Amino acid sequence: MSNEKTILPNSVLVSLYKDTLVLPELAQKQPEIIPNPLDAQIKTLDTHAPAAVQIETEKNRTPISDLGQIKYLGEHLKQVTIIVKDELAVYLNENDLTLLSSILSACKLTLADIALINVAQQKLSLHEILNVLPSKLVMIFDVSSATLKIKLPTTLYKSIQLGDTYLLFSNSLSLMQGGDQSAKLEKGKLWAILKSLFQL
Repeated sequence: MSNEKTILPNSVLVSLYKDTLVLPELAQKQPEIIPNPLDAQIKTLDTHAPAAVQIETEKNRTPISDLGQIKYLGEHLKQVTIIVKDELAVYLNENDLTLLSSILSACKLTLADIALINVAQQKLSLHEILNVLPSKLVMIFDVSSATLKIKLPTTLYKSIQLGDTYLLFSNSLSLMQGGDQSAKLEKGKLWAILKSLFQL
């Protein structure tokens, strides 16, 4: 018997062992998902809220199971709630949101510090809002006390204490737009009370 070895050409070897010689790729690492910081600004609280929202509500000891859901913009970090009524926007139109942001900035606040609720898109009482979002201050722009189902006078630019919460009724942000005398007057009235409330 001959001890000679037969050497097959590479092309034959490859065709014979194509399924075993070619190693499958290692499991590809899934790309890391980086959350959009804006997503955290828009939250929906309900009984099936994500874990991060449930932690926040537990921290505030807020029962929400009987309230359905409240949609708001912001993270409510400083326990300031702003209530508006804008029929054409999810939260607030761009011009009024820009003005609101500048007002908040003057009070050393950001959008993350507040919860912005548009009651034109969701019918809520003040009790329902405060049950989910306990607040030190509620600023109410162009929304009557009757709409919020509270028996209080809608007195503009005067803080009203309700338990641990201060309410501040104001004219709409749209009346403060522009540089005419009436807009300046409205902004001046609002700024005077905000300076007192925030001790600026």
